Amino acid sequence: MKKLAPHRTPRAVFKATYCVALLVAVTGTYASEGYKTRQAPLGAFGGEISAGVDNPGFFGTAITTYVHIYRVADDSGNDVTVVGRAIPLPTNSAAKLPIPDGTYTLNVAPGTIKFDQAQTQVNLIGGYMTEDTYAGGRLAFTANVPLISINRTFFATQPGGTVSPVPGAALPVQVLGGVTAVGNAANYTVQSGLIARNSSENQNVSGFGDTELTAVWVRHQDRLKVAAGVSLFVPTGAYDKARGPNPGFGNFYTLRPGVAVTYALNPNHTDTNWDSGVTVAGRLSYGINSSNLETDYRSGDFVYTEAALSKVAGNWAFGANLMAIQQVTDDSGTGATLGANRYKNYGFGPFLSYKLPGKDAGFNLQFSRNFGSQNALVSESLQVRFIKAW
Repeated sequence: MKKLAPHRTPRAVFKATYCVALLVAVTGTYASEGYKTRQAPLGAFGGEISAGVDNPGFFGTAITTYVHIYRVADDSGNDVTVVGRAIPLPTNSAAKLPIPDGTYTLNVAPGTIKFDQAQTQVNLIGGYMTEDTYAGGRLAFTANVPLISINRTFFATQPGGTVSPVPGAALPVQVLGGVTAVGNAANYTVQSGLIARNSSENQNVSGFGDTELTAVWVRHQDRLKVAAGVSLFVPTGAYDKARGPNPGFGNFYTLRPGVAVTYALNPNHTDTNWDSGVTVAGRLSYGINSSNLETDYRSGDFVYTEAALSKVAGNWAFGANLMAIQQVTDDSGTGATLGANRYKNYGFGPFLSYKLPGKDAGFNLQFSRNFGSQNALVSESLQVRFIKAW
């Protein structure tokens, strides 16, 4: 993750971003305000979990991620819809009719939402690992700055509502006309709201996202590595509460302490046993959100877990990871519904890593797809990480 030793073993291929892989999870496109969380819904582990000894110094990583968000899941995991409504008509006050308000109702059936979003994100990550050790481990500090481009297609439709009960023909003409006029006006208001929502959501935006600052303690002992630390997400990204897609998540902070471990089953890469060059890894972190000062909305806390398996063969490493994000406390503030709208998302996918021969650099290619999603943006992603040590 820094200056590689002159004599490289195959597992030294991926040292450059070990700390990044352990605790820096790429700022996500994907907490349930806006069906997303600052924890990206894809695994962060790659071939670098097979890294050997730690070397102090500077390191850097450039990460490019293409994300296709193809649906939005509701509380039951189904596609979100435009909510149907029963709107009491203010006949008496609005039309000055001899009919009490609420006698008639405009019944609007649920509508549909077509959602598709293409997002390209570039993360620039730089860090430093200390020469000195503390309690047997070294300290590492990183900064992660994302640049995000979003192209969102959003189209919400809802059928026109009908008035019930059906106005009887025996009503005086002026009364009948007044009831239907009020119903038409209510329908117009509903459709105008859909047009405004489509306009605010159906946009292309780009800009810097929220910055992630991380401090982590890393200890390596024999086959086991342990990393414990904390990340702070700072609202540096472009954000407009009147706009659907935004590079930033909002004017709030997220604190995410966590711990990650890796264990090499067999560090000897030259034998023929099945576990030769195999490493397993796991991560657990907890995200705490402050209130969004722009919207007076506080997304609930979440737990993030991840597991991965990797095998090194020469300059190559391959494996797969599985991750889960589960919101564990309710949202609160303006517009929040207690006991509902908790975010849940799972992701799985393979990765392939390659060390450039003779270079202190390498690539990690990873694919991930979400499943079991609730109150979440559902996506598939392709990510390329370029790893460089100095």
